[in-house]
Amino acid sequence: MTMQYSTATSRFNSGQIKAGMQRTTKLPFARPDLSELEFEAVRRVMESGWITSGPETDAFESEFAEMIGAPGAAAVNSATAALHLGLVALGIGPGDVVLVPALTFTATAEVVSRTGARPVLLDVNRQDYLLSPEIVQKFLDGCSQSPDGPVCAEGRVRAVICVHYGGRVCDLDGLFELCDRAGLELLQDAAHSFPSRDGNGYVGRRGPVTAFSFYATKNMTTGEGGMLTGDRPELIERVRRMRLHGIATPAHRRAGWHYDVVEQGYKYNLSDIASAIGRVQLQRATEMWNRRKAIHDRYQKAFGQIPGIRTCPEQDASAYHLYTLEISPEARLNRDEFIAALEERYIGTGLHFIPLYRMTYYRERYGLQPADFPACEEIFARIVSLPIYSAMSDEDCDDVIHAVQDCQKL
Repeated sequence: MTMQYSTATSRFNSGQIKAGMQRTTKLPFARPDLSELEFEAVRRVMESGWITSGPETDAFESEFAEMIGAPGAAAVNSATAALHLGLVALGIGPGDVVLVPALTFTATAEVVSRTGARPVLLDVNRQDYLLSPEIVQKFLDGCSQSPDGPVCAEGRVRAVICVHYGGRVCDLDGLFELCDRAGLELLQDAAHSFPSRDGNGYVGRRGPVTAFSFYATKNMTTGEGGMLTGDRPELIERVRRMRLHGIATPAHRRAGWHYDVVEQGYKYNLSDIASAIGRVQLQRATEMWNRRKAIHDRYQKAFGQIPGIRTCPEQDASAYHLYTLEISPEARLNRDEFIAALEERYIGTGLHFIPLYRMTYYRERYGLQPADFPACEEIFARIVSLPIYSAMSDEDCDDVIHAVQDCQKL
């Protein structure tokens, strides 16, 4: 199964933005794109009598791995579960340190804490909001070296989790090279990043652990769900056991009543109902990606000349999960005023993200200070996310453009 990408402005009939009246109903920030095919797939599975993890989930794993070119995949109920299982399977635990970008959702660091390891937050690149090899190297330069690898004040550095923010891809060549040289594992938080590209393939095709999300707001959805991909077959098999209580053989593959628990596990499995939705969404991935790219491109053109606004950082490899604007101090409205003005015009918005060091838990537990994260602080003060999803109509897109232009008085 392969994906074909189009450079066309999918569904937009012309480059002209249609003028119209202000909306009278709310345009949500995100909405799943579900066709009749997904409903038919759910009905088929429900009528089969097997609705929990089973043959549909097996097929979903296989098709997903084939599409992105990964050696193996394990379906789970969230990207959080995928990251947690990946860390456990890699042997990360108490006394270990995992480097995590501060500009991310709490799950990225939360899973590290759950293993007993220590998440250490790093600032991000100011231009693209990503964790760069240079930032990681700067931290490692401040570590002492031991026979087991880098050691910092918080413990032995074992791994790095990079986040492909908004669908944009980190410098994977640089990060893999750096981690290999330092003896570290590199895990990828790709919750935003299906189907982002990695060289001639797709994100998730290399490395021990890549975690994808199929949450309701993501580019493809199963309602709740996730996938772990990796290039170590033994790790994939262990994750498949651990996701369902450490049971050696799942029920749909057992001939009789006997089963065995071979290690401690969790309840992280994905149902066949969710997998049925995922298989259809996978087939529609090209269509949905093309639509997101068309909206992204239309926004870029419309917003590029508005004073005081920085448009979304460009990257051809992106999955276009988020469309962000930065509202500078020179803009007519500041960021919070801008969000309020869009809400008055019935345009939903998001904010990705409140940096982790600003959260009560991380701030108090680890004694973190905003001054230690200057790039994150500047991004957080300015950023806002606009609606971008494949279920948006041309009129929806034009309504967003008119609202933004009106708010900042182009």
